[in-house]
Amino acid sequence: MKTRPLHITASGITQAALCPGSRQRQKGKRGKSNPLADSGTRIHDALESDNLDSLTDEGERALATRAAELRTEVIDGFFLSQPLFDGVEINHIKEQRLHGLDGSVSGRFDGLVLDEHRALLYDYKTGYNEPIDAQHNLQMRCYAVLVAENYEKVTEITAAIIQPRVRKEISLVEYTAEDLDKARDEIKQILERAYEPDAPVIPGPIQCSYCLAKADCPEAAQFTVALSDLQVKAIPDDKLPELLDNCSTAKKIIEAIEERARELLDTNPQAIPGYKLRPGAKRPEILNPQKLFNRCNDRHSILPHEFIQICEVKKGKLKDLVKMATGLKGKALDESTESLLDGIVKYTPNRPSIARDKKTITKTPQLIET
Repeated sequence: MKTRPLHITASGITQAALCPGSRQRQKGKRGKSNPLADSGTRIHDALESDNLDSLTDEGERALATRAAELRTEVIDGFFLSQPLFDGVEINHIKEQRLHGLDGSVSGRFDGLVLDEHRALLYDYKTGYNEPIDAQHNLQMRCYAVLVAENYEKVTEITAAIIQPRVRKEISLVEYTAEDLDKARDEIKQILERAYEPDAPVIPGPIQCSYCLAKADCPEAAQFTVALSDLQVKAIPDDKLPELLDNCSTAKKIIEAIEERARELLDTNPQAIPGYKLRPGAKRPEILNPQKLFNRCNDRHSILPHEFIQICEVKKGKLKDLVKMATGLKGKALDESTESLLDGIVKYTPNRPSIARDKKTITKTPQLIET
């Protein structure tokens, strides 16, 4: 992945708002790719070119198809509720990077539809994020400010977040000329604070999530130090919300520190005194179950019904097999798979996990990594 730019981008505006010093800390650091991010890039590229057939992965193609359907839905809905001005042509722009506020911020949205003084701005999110509320999302607000600054005729903007993986509907927010003025002032204040030479570093679960400097951030490291000093029996109940936030931050910091240590030790085994890389355990994978059964049968007279008792059938693999055998898709495939499993499946619940209650938390700006 590319080195993070020196100026702040719309995708990092929430990080700058919550931790003004994060821009300075991340200078010159390079981000890392991962399978989910790579998949998102492929989907975005296919949607930009409207060539969904370029996606060889069926899951990615299905996700892109749904995103394209939602895009058409939001564009059609926009002009249905606000008819096109007579004699005005629609200008549909994709994947454009805009700069604004004297070059202190930039943003590259996925699509923009212009009609006289109105604009529809949309952005895809293809990850597994929780549903994102466009109304309280700083990234979309920053995009709206950039559009208003670069297209002087635009005085009304509708911003839409399209999340085909996690929500059926589109999240929308509308900005009037007055709203855009307020949004510009808000973004400007965030930027001014972030560009101060002594901008404060304020760790937290949201701003540390995608921060490239969390592995060597002293302020962030204090979370783990403070947590390690806690006496379990002395933890007051009223401090649990704050401590759970700290735990979330600490986990991300610990992962980043360990990953950096692996990289150093892989390059130089003597890089970290007192530590070394221990080879990971080798996990065997049986590539040919049929050949294994034949050997078990030939050598030990193991019968098919005995052998099958040690075989594990995964629901996803079964579904793939049914699809290949029948050609079924969608709901019909799901129903056929479920009918095969009817009465012979045991569901064992995992231990309950701790999650934020979205009904009770305050409206915190949402950080989105593009």
